Amino acid sequence: MTMLKAFQDYLSHLLQDNPGNYRFLLAISGGKDSIVLGDLFYCSGIPFGIAHMNFQLRGEASDGDERFVQAFAQRCEVACFTTAVDTKIYAAEHQLSTQMAARTMRYRWLEKIRQEQGFDYIVTAHHLNDSVETILYNFAKGSGIKGMLGIPAVNGRVIRPLLFATRTTIDAYYAQEELVHREDSSNAESGYARNWIRHQVVPNLQKLNPSFEQTVSRNLVYWQQINTWFEQEAAQIKAKIWHTEPLRHTLQLSSIQSHPALLTLLFHWLQGFGFVAEQISGIHASVLEQKQGKMFLSKSHKALIHQGSLIIEAQDTRPEPPQLWPAEAFSLSLHGQKITISTYTKGPISIPHQPDVAWVDAAELSFPLELRHWRAGDVFYPLGMAGKPKKIQDYFTDEKIDRFAKERIWLLVNGDGRVIWVLGFRVDDRFKIREDTSHFAEFQLIPQLD
Repeated sequence: MTMLKAFQDYLSHLLQDNPGNYRFLLAISGGKDSIVLGDLFYCSGIPFGIAHMNFQLRGEASDGDERFVQAFAQRCEVACFTTAVDTKIYAAEHQLSTQMAARTMRYRWLEKIRQEQGFDYIVTAHHLNDSVETILYNFAKGSGIKGMLGIPAVNGRVIRPLLFATRTTIDAYYAQEELVHREDSSNAESGYARNWIRHQVVPNLQKLNPSFEQTVSRNLVYWQQINTWFEQEAAQIKAKIWHTEPLRHTLQLSSIQSHPALLTLLFHWLQGFGFVAEQISGIHASVLEQKQGKMFLSKSHKALIHQGSLIIEAQDTRPEPPQLWPAEAFSLSLHGQKITISTYTKGPISIPHQPDVAWVDAAELSFPLELRHWRAGDVFYPLGMAGKPKKIQDYFTDEKIDRFAKERIWLLVNGDGRVIWVLGFRVDDRFKIREDTSHFAEFQLIPQLD
């Protein structure tokens, strides 16, 4: 089968349709692979346009690449879209590597052109060797199953119809068609990790197995099927043990503590929260050893082992300061909720047992009140405990309130420093309504809609 026929068949397979029904935006750098991609589309008579981003990393050579691509588009008689960007400035501003900055800007711009010009798909020239190099890179750096799947042939509106072809196959077609390309000198450097894999690692693996790329290609089919099966199983388990609330995720791990793939499941779930392999191994060990209160921090999230569960929350670097509540105010806004006060000369027939409502003796209130989070050493007299004092920290422990939740609980404090109410939990006995109470105050927590 010729390269052209194999390309046409593979593209039809990816689309599950006739490629002639779509318009394609080809990302053309001017290098050999992208020129072969452009020639295959041109020879197939498929509607396409060309897009080229000048990263301005190689001076005049980068400008020469842009002119070369424009000339190639003219020969193909297709539209050509170009733009120039300062990659180094973007990388510095966004704290990215040069390669990651270039990739980010390129795909963002390609999608913008695709939408504006009415193309159906963005097409890149990644081939089988690129996928092999990606697998080896991920394997060396450490990855889960997904890291062993290589480059996806279809990823949303991005397709890669050369993933069936090896570099050798592409070189043969290039020579046969007597094509011309622009060589990026950085491709020959071994300083970049991927280039080192390309020039040093893969050739040695080919000595061990001359059909190395084809072997990886076959294995990719198995790995992709394994991943599909695994993700289905993981989703079923997650549906049973994973509970999401507005500020947290709770994994009830006690029910799957003996699962033979627990570590793999944790890796699959926790990577998305920024936890690295060493941390996930530590979480796994802590779950097995039932280490209560053990906490782990990623750059974006924190995880806590608590009562057989793993609790995950985003890291909050914005402390919520105390707030004074003057006598003339009828409400005060908290983070995501509001607390209101209503006063009466006649109390309720029976005091409702609701965590978001507190009835107190208004005569005991001394303004301004204060709303703040608990502090070490705070003490109150929990209603219903015969007027005995209790450290709030001990009360939280008895109520099995986890460390993360403790940090968000508010105290309503009287002007004389006494705790009136642990919001959402218990009123202080010193402010309870008695038989001789003549002025009543009702505090109520109300969720605030954004």
